[in-house]
Amino acid sequence: MNELNATFREKKKSVAFEGMIITSDTEFFERLGWKKGEETPYAVMEFFNRCYEFALQSIGYKGTDKNILSAVIHLDEKTPHLQLYYIPIVDTAKKKVYEKGSDGKVLRNEKGSPIQKKDEHGKSVYEYVSLEQPKLCSSDFWGERGGQLSYGNLQDSFHEQRGVHYGLDRGEVGSNKKHTTKYKWQKAQQEAELAALNDEKVHAESIIQEAETAVETRDKALEELKPLQGYLDAFHEAMSGNLPLSPTKLRKMIVGLTTEYRRLEEEKKITDKDRENLFSELQKAERRIPELEKYKEFVAFVNEYAPDKLDEAKRTATERKNAPKPPFKSKSNGWHK
Repeated sequence: MNELNATFREKKKSVAFEGMIITSDTEFFERLGWKKGEETPYAVMEFFNRCYEFALQSIGYKGTDKNILSAVIHLDEKTPHLQLYYIPIVDTAKKKVYEKGSDGKVLRNEKGSPIQKKDEHGKSVYEYVSLEQPKLCSSDFWGERGGQLSYGNLQDSFHEQRGVHYGLDRGEVGSNKKHTTKYKWQKAQQEAELAALNDEKVHAESIIQEAETAVETRDKALEELKPLQGYLDAFHEAMSGNLPLSPTKLRKMIVGLTTEYRRLEEEKKITDKDRENLFSELQKAERRIPELEKYKEFVAFVNEYAPDKLDEAKRTATERKNAPKPPFKSKSNGWHK
């Protein structure tokens, strides 16, 4: 700011500097020959150099790098990206336009206040006037670039001037996706993994409970079968001629007993198999308990020393979970404030 002789009006919510991310999906960089951990190919560096040139044209002070604080290519995360920080410097100011009479004087209302000019839609009219010296002002900076349409305009320009030359598609228009810091991303990943481990533990406990219930049912059924053994013994004695039972009654009895016995045997086989599977799931869950405890300690640490960050991550995770899935995978470059 000193080098630019710029002014700055500090307020409670003033913007000191802003950031920008330029990237694409992993497949795009792999097509350019990029492999994580290996030397960066010339094609990737050329892509980012051209992106940086576009950034200078779009947000650089008069097309220069005088307001650029930092521009670094990050290669240590999942996808290469150019991370750029700058101060939003302008040399014009937004000024209200007032209604004037035929004599050229500003018209005033009954209270003596000047009447602001309106457009055909009833919105206040503004104009940009040159300043004696530059100033740092985010609202004027983006107002000069289209106001609420500025980000969309910027993405359209990037696609037309850079994206199409690399076979990239324009991103989803109106998307509200936001870039997150590496710390927040890692924290969200760890919390998601912790939640998954908790779900696994609950699932394993549920399976074990079902297995115990099934075993109890089987044991109860076998217990109820014990009195029938007396009938089977009676059947064998009758066949040997020791008991005076009619053959018709004996046949009916043995058919019923045999059918019930086979059904219970099949049920026992199924229950035993389920129990083996459940025991295997339990062993897997128990092996992951140390990892679960590790993430539990991490979350406790974050909750103690940075509770606001943890709440923020939870809200972000909930919003992502409830957000509707896009109809297709975007392969565009992303510009994010």
